[in-house]
Amino acid sequence: MVEETLIIVVGGDDLAYEVCRELLKTAGHRVCLLWKHDHHGAERRLHMVAEELGARHARRFRLCNEHPLEPGALERAGLVAKHRRGTATRPCLVAASHDDRLNLRVALAARDLDEDVRITLRQFNPILGQKIQEGLRYNCTAVSPAALAAATYAAAAVDPSCRYALPFPSLQWSSRGYDRRSRIYGFSEREAAAFGIAGCTVPEAEAHLQSRIVAVNGLYPYHCSGARSGEDPDCRRRPLRPEDRVVAFGPIARLKQSLPRLRAEYRRSISLLRTVRRTVGWFMRMEPILRGVIITGVALYAAFVAYFSSVLHINPIAAMYYVTTTMTTVGYGDITPCRSCTGSVSAAQAAALLVAMGAMLAGVVIFAVITATITSALNVAQVRRLRGLRHIRRTGHVIVCGAGNVGSLVIDYLRHMGEHVVVVEQNPNQILIELARDQRIDLLSGDATSDETIAYCAPERAKALVGVTNSDTANLESALSARTQTRERGERELHAVLRIDDLAFGDSVRRHFDILSFSTTELTAPTVAGLARFESTRGRFEVTVREGERRAFQLAERMQGEDNAPPPSPPDHPAPLEWIPLFVWRERDDGRGIALPVRNLEGDVRPGDRMLFLVPLDQFRETADEGRSDAR
Repeated sequence: MVEETLIIVVGGDDLAYEVCRELLKTAGHRVCLLWKHDHHGAERRLHMVAEELGARHARRFRLCNEHPLEPGALERAGLVAKHRRGTATRPCLVAASHDDRLNLRVALAARDLDEDVRITLRQFNPILGQKIQEGLRYNCTAVSPAALAAATYAAAAVDPSCRYALPFPSLQWSSRGYDRRSRIYGFSEREAAAFGIAGCTVPEAEAHLQSRIVAVNGLYPYHCSGARSGEDPDCRRRPLRPEDRVVAFGPIARLKQSLPRLRAEYRRSISLLRTVRRTVGWFMRMEPILRGVIITGVALYAAFVAYFSSVLHINPIAAMYYVTTTMTTVGYGDITPCRSCTGSVSAAQAAALLVAMGAMLAGVVIFAVITATITSALNVAQVRRLRGLRHIRRTGHVIVCGAGNVGSLVIDYLRHMGEHVVVVEQNPNQILIELARDQRIDLLSGDATSDETIAYCAPERAKALVGVTNSDTANLESALSARTQTRERGERELHAVLRIDDLAFGDSVRRHFDILSFSTTELTAPTVAGLARFESTRGRFEVTVREGERRAFQLAERMQGEDNAPPPSPPDHPAPLEWIPLFVWRERDDGRGIALPVRNLEGDVRPGDRMLFLVPLDQFRETADEGRSDAR
């Protein structure tokens, strides 16, 4: 019998608790939760969770109620020095607390005890996490919950049927930010008719969608067992019925194109009376000084035209031309009030000259005021475009409320998928301001919970709203406000995707408001739990097997070696690994790469490919029944 691996989880928040639950769903390891709260209420909840897990997994779970940095705390949790461990299974440490500095200190302390310990490190900043991962050199993975969750928020905004997404190939963080080689890939679950593939076979549907058909009604057209490839001939060759439930995996930018296009009809009034009323209203709201200068200028212009038309005996059009050139100080000289003024001038000519000089001076003053006003208006418009509130004139845009750590990544993902993004952020940083200045996004500085702010975003013409502020209630309030405004205008129901970190609250929001919500914890915990054992873990996805029943899969990514071997089985699982190939990333001779769908190992996958695949988790369960989870 293979010895169970010890996994120490450090943390006392929802993420740490969910990681423990995920780890205990599979066999082959023991879990120790190492944490102690200073606050009585939080400490009480910690013991409640520990009692729950202990009752269900008495032999495999225990709580070490100590602060992780206390001397000897890691040893009492079960971590021993390498020379004392001997040939025992290498332990794992999951530092998942909310304090990045504490996570790093615990990880380094664990490495001091045993340099072979596998470390999974929660880091708020993905760039710093990448540097720490490179610094520790081996057997360490840094995870940013924000980076993991942001891809799903962005993908679900443009494809409402998407429930999990990720960048592929693996997103490498640098000072330049987003790696442009990576594209957002995700799982989309719809009926065949909604994909537009009814009547097609699976190969035809994959060619049409440029994606992989993972499952049809809970059956898998392609699957592998170790190096052996297999397929379901009936599932693969049968034409898809319109009501068949299909799970597709591919580029979200491609899958969103299979959705029916939303064409909003906007009624624009052409009433002349309404246009006049709006113009008059705009004029009456104008700056009083400017309004007075315009009225005075128009009156003087009309008086000068009448005067010079009479005195110079020219027609009104010529008089208008002369007054315009005089007031703008152009003065071509083709028309003049005095053609021979070298000698004596008559009283009439003198009066005309004086009036012409008055027109020049009036023109200088009037156009100086107008020029200054235009310059000020342009400056105000620039400031408003960068940071102020203004009416958005776009159509089919995505509204993002909140531009923090999660929101900024969502904005990047949406932009790289070709979406127009309107950002609502009360305190925008310099990066957002620069993006707005370059007209890559529309930025509105305001409170996302304000009805007025949401109205400026034109929700009736938007494609979706993504609420990713740090407040669950603020995200819900912004979505409800936008939906109310679209409903009042008689438009379709606005699609909304919300970040709701409270899991119970998120379930209630989905159930009562029919709004799609995700928690960074529920999106991140399965990945962190998988990374505790396997460095290739990229997430978890559940496929509907039948009504009310779902099958869980782990999503993994690995680099194929020279032997081009299949994904290996864990040490405690001697049978060949069951897995489903999805895509490979293949580098070309010109230095560029290409993502290709794969169905089998032999013939489709080459050495050096970066392969993305699914692993059914029920093959690692203690009983077959634990491999399936009820639908929410």
